[in-house]
Amino acid sequence: MYTVKQVAEKLDMNPHTVRFYTDNNLIPDLKRGENNVRLFDEDAIGWLTGVKNLRDCGMSLKAIRKYVDLCLIGQEALPERIEIVREQQEKVNRELEKLQRCATYLSDKLDFYDRLQKGEETYDKSNPTEWKRKKS
Repeated sequence: MYTVKQVAEKLDMNPHTVRFYTDNNLIPDLKRGENNVRLFDEDAIGWLTGVKNLRDCGMSLKAIRKYVDLCLIGQEALPERIEIVREQQEKVNRELEKLQRCATYLSDKLDFYDRLQKGEETYDKSNPTEWKRKKS
C-alpha cells in the first residue's frame, strides 16, 4: 500500500492533485488506513494513472467521472466509453491542427525577421507602424 505522497512521487503528480481526484470519487474503492489516511493499492494506482492520462489529454472532470462510472458497469458500457474517448480524441486532433498552424506562423515570422536583420527584406511588413512609412 502507498500513501498519497508515495503515489504522487511514483506518478509524478502533485499530492494535492492526488487528493483532489480522490475527493472527487475518481478512484473507486480507495482504501483508508488509520486516521482515515488514503492508501493506494495497485488497482487504485491503475485508476489514478488512467485519470491522470485522461486529464493530460484535456478531458473534463465531468467526462472522466462518467468514464469511471461506465468502467465500473463493465463490458456492456464499452460503446459509451469508446464514444467518450473518441470525442476527446477529436478535440485533441483539432487542437493539434491549431497548434501546427501556430507553429508554422511563428516559424515563418522568425524566418522573415531573420531575412529582415540580414537586409534581405526592405521593411517590416508585419509591423503596422512601418506601413505608414512604406506608403510615404
